[in-house]
Amino acid sequence: MTDPVRIGVLTCGGTNHMPAVWGPLIDPRGRQQFLGCRQPMTDMVMTHVWDIDTAASRIFAGDHSGLQVVDNYAAMVGQVDGIILGDHDSCLHYKHLIRPYLEAGVPVFLNRPFALSMTDAQDIVELSRRTGTPIMTGSTLEFAPEVQSLRHDLATIGPIRGFVAANSTSDYSTHGIHGPLFVHACLGGGVRSVSYQTSDWRQPNGILTLEYESRDGEPPFYGCIQEIGGPLGWIRVFGGDGSCEQTFDGSLPLWLPILQHMQHMFRTREMPQTHDDILEKTAIFLAGFRSAIDHGGGAVRLEALGDWRAPLLNPDCYAKGYFD
Repeated sequence: MTDPVRIGVLTCGGTNHMPAVWGPLIDPRGRQQFLGCRQPMTDMVMTHVWDIDTAASRIFAGDHSGLQVVDNYAAMVGQVDGIILGDHDSCLHYKHLIRPYLEAGVPVFLNRPFALSMTDAQDIVELSRRTGTPIMTGSTLEFAPEVQSLRHDLATIGPIRGFVAANSTSDYSTHGIHGPLFVHACLGGGVRSVSYQTSDWRQPNGILTLEYESRDGEPPFYGCIQEIGGPLGWIRVFGGDGSCEQTFDGSLPLWLPILQHMQHMFRTREMPQTHDDILEKTAIFLAGFRSAIDHGGGAVRLEALGDWRAPLLNPDCYAKGYFD
């Protein structure tokens, strides 16, 4: 019998899926359940937890049996098989939080957004490559069964001519990001530029437009994503020979695959997406962000991002110099 995968929970407070979604799905016999799930759906077990807010760690540990609270973010090295880093509010410091684990060879999942600058994204990827330690990041929607269904249907519609999509968002940074990430999972890469027209990136309603490079000698194509409160996710792709579409279902099968991919990576050390995919996804997200903030919704080419840094949604919870 294979031993369970021991998980270190690196952050459980802030704006985080661990307390309400991933934690209850990994341990459905704790105090909380998600979507009525009461049976284990993974072969993972949470053994250790750390958060900058010690009270949050204690509350989380109290909701699940067998969890040890540690007093330093690096203290789970040697104790766990994988790290889940879930707090959006910590993303400015992801590269510091995960460094001891990547250097020790412990695979890490980082919640979206992967980074707020391409400089930080490249630093994380370079450390992963240098140490040979796998990493994973992304949106729940990227791994949903609807993506696989759409990718199958794409083969029947001929060359892609464009797409329209909708994504439920509260703000661009934590939930608007779902849109470009699930579109990337559906259609692949090759994005040249991104524009984001919105009156306020912190609130719903805006339009992302993605410009794609030519594929196989076909003309470049464009697509748009409506960032709006309400629908979970929807996409329709137009091709030379027809169209296909998918609507994301918010039931339990939507939420499990990302955890199953984490488990597979922790166990096999195989990354579900390449480092280059991670970098391109991050650049697409940041180009939209910069478009809204610096260019009034005008197009931003991915290679023009330089060392531009996106703002945090919420105040930084780490004191200046904390990682010095």
